[in-house]
Amino acid sequence: MFKSTDFTQHEAISLAREIYKVGDANDTPFLSMLLARGLTGKASAPLHSWRERSFNAEDIGQGVIEGNKNPTVYQSGRAELNNVCQIWQRAAEVSGTALAMQSTTLSQEIADRLIEVKQGIEKSITTGVRNDGSASPFIRQLDGIEQWADDNNKINAATPTQIVEDDIKALAKCFWAQGIPTGQFFALVNADLKEQIDKIYKDSYSYIHQNNVFGLVVDGVRTNYGTVFFLLSRYASPDKITAFAPDFISLDYLRQPVFEPLAKTGDAVSGEVVAEATLRVGSKKAVAQLSV
Repeated sequence: MFKSTDFTQHEAISLAREIYKVGDANDTPFLSMLLARGLTGKASAPLHSWRERSFNAEDIGQGVIEGNKNPTVYQSGRAELNNVCQIWQRAAEVSGTALAMQSTTLSQEIADRLIEVKQGIEKSITTGVRNDGSASPFIRQLDGIEQWADDNNKINAATPTQIVEDDIKALAKCFWAQGIPTGQFFALVNADLKEQIDKIYKDSYSYIHQNNVFGLVVDGVRTNYGTVFFLLSRYASPDKITAFAPDFISLDYLRQPVFEPLAKTGDAVSGEVVAEATLRVGSKKAVAQLSV
């Protein structure tokens, strides 16, 4: 963890490693999963563009003659995708008296602001709606994962406001039908819908003896089409479950989280935590959504 002695008036201090460590992963499940898996990249402009990741199924399964000297060249159609880089900024200010009483006061305040930035990123990459910042108040907003589902991957629950096991299977089958080459998916779900999922499997579980823990929590469901792991998110929409293939998702930084000291004014010192990033989705086919 960074210390108060690290703060200077002449340099910005990277917090790229600290943002992974601060706070609780359960409070920022989506961002924490991306950081833990190293699913981060580099953006090069406020409007970050990339080519879609797709696969060519033409002639799949067709063999060739022994010693073939004329291999066929295949190319997949790759649409251009983009997302907006958003800025998160939180500042802290501490009086000279507070610093004299406890020299680590500023570092503690900055650590709290970093947690708030982490929570802000989590909320944006989950439910954010794009705004290019061209109109007042000129604040750029990225598209969160809930905005990226392919139209063919959007399904409705069989019974409105209620989840059944077949709904979860149908959600996983969306990826199989699209040819996404992975058998592991993550789904962002809010508290009420997660409680419904737990109830589905309340009589279908194995018990591991632990005398101080009680209750039933479903972390994942294995289907014919892959395993869906659930991430309980306070920011997920109350009527949607959004699932994704993690290898197709990345948090791309234009500016990694940094601490920057601000100009001293009077009997106080201040600094800010700032980050700028966007969510990169390799293919819309790698995102599916169940509306309940």
